[in-house]
Amino acid sequence: MDTPRLPADFYRAAVDRFDRLRAQGRLFYYPTEGDVVDHHGFKFHFSVSPAIARKPVLAADAPERRGAGGPFVDPDPEFVVGRLGGGGNAVAAGVATDASTDEAAAAGTPPVDHVVELSMHAMLRPHFVLHTRRFAPQTDDVDAGDWAASWAVMEAVRQAKATAAATTAAVDDDHSRPAPMLLYNCGYAGGASQGHKHVQVFPAPRPFPLFPEEVVAAGAGAGAGAPTDATAPLPPHPAVPFQHFVLPLAAPVTPARLLATYRRLLGEVRRAHREHAEGQQPHTNGIASGTTNGSTNGTAGGTTTDPDDAPSTTAYNVVCTPTWMCLIPRRRGGKRGTGAGALGMLGVLWLKDGAERAHWTALGMTDHLVWMGLPRTDGEGRAWGG
Repeated sequence: MDTPRLPADFYRAAVDRFDRLRAQGRLFYYPTEGDVVDHHGFKFHFSVSPAIARKPVLAADAPERRGAGGPFVDPDPEFVVGRLGGGGNAVAAGVATDASTDEAAAAGTPPVDHVVELSMHAMLRPHFVLHTRRFAPQTDDVDAGDWAASWAVMEAVRQAKATAAATTAAVDDDHSRPAPMLLYNCGYAGGASQGHKHVQVFPAPRPFPLFPEEVVAAGAGAGAGAPTDATAPLPPHPAVPFQHFVLPLAAPVTPARLLATYRRLLGEVRRAHREHAEGQQPHTNGIASGTTNGSTNGTAGGTTTDPDDAPSTTAYNVVCTPTWMCLIPRRRGGKRGTGAGALGMLGVLWLKDGAERAHWTALGMTDHLVWMGLPRTDGEGRAWGG
C-alpha cells in the first residue's frame, strides 16, 4: 500500500475553513491560557473551555458505540476537509491518495478509507478528527490503514509549518512549532467520547515539556536508543505514578515504522493489563512490585455499583508526535464527569468549568490519574494508587 499524501494547500485551506465555521457559530473554539500546577512532581495544565461543556459524550452502553448512528456515519460536508482512499481523489481543501481500497484489500492490508473533518468542539486551532468512512468500533486497535491515513495528516501539518518557518511566513494557528500530535482513545475507559473509530490530530500543545519528551531525552542523553529486544523493559519517567510506555521515533518516519512501534508498545500495554488483572503485578514499569495501598478514589472498599468504577482490562491511550510514541493502559475513563483522554493523562486538560477543576483537586490530582490508569509502586513496595 502506497503512502497517501495531501495537497500542498491542505493545511491553509483547513485553517480558513475552521475560521469561517467558527465565525458562523457552527464550530466552537475558545482559546485560553490556562494554569500550570505541580502536584508531587507531576505537572498539570488546566484550561476551562466552553467547547468542552458543549461536547457530547456517549454513555458506555449507547447504541451509537455499536454502529447505530453517530456524527461520523453521515458527516456534515461543511466540516469535511478531505477523504483518504475509498477510490477518492483530491477534493477541495482535502486529501489525495494513490492507493485504492480495492488494491489494499487484494493485498490483505487494512485499507485506507478515511474521512478528515474539523472538530466541532475544538481545543486547538485547527483540530482535525480522522475517522473511518465505514463504522469500526473505537475499541479496535490502530491498524496499518489507520496509521497510513494518520501519517498523511500529521505530515501535512508538519510540512506546512516547516515550510512557513523556512520562508519566515506566518502560520496563523495556536502553535508556531512544526510538530503535529496524534491522539487515540481506545474504548470508553480510555476517554473516548464517541464509539466510531477515530483519531485526533492538531498542532502539539506544549505548556511544559511533556513527560514522554523527557523520557526520550533521558534515553538519548544516556546514549540509548529504542530497545532492539522486543522484551526489554522500557524506562519510565520517575515522576509519573501510573504505567506508561514510550519509544523514540527515528527519522525517516513512515506508516510502517509507526505500526511497528505501536505494536511493540501495545504488547507492553496488554502485558500490564493482564498482570494487573491477575493481581500479581510483577511488571511495574521499572519500579519494584508490591501491594497496592487500597486507594479507591472515593469508592468505599473499592466496590460500588457506580458504573464509573468498573475497571477495563483492555482500554488504552496513544499519543504520537514525529519524534516519539507513548501508550498508556487505562482502567477507567473518569469519575462523575471528571475524566481524561490521552492528552489528559499527560497532564494537559480542558475542563467544562470551575466545578470540574475543583473536582480534580477533591479526587487527588495524580491519585485520580492512577485510578484511571494502572498504578506503579515505589522501591519499597508502596503503591502510588490502587
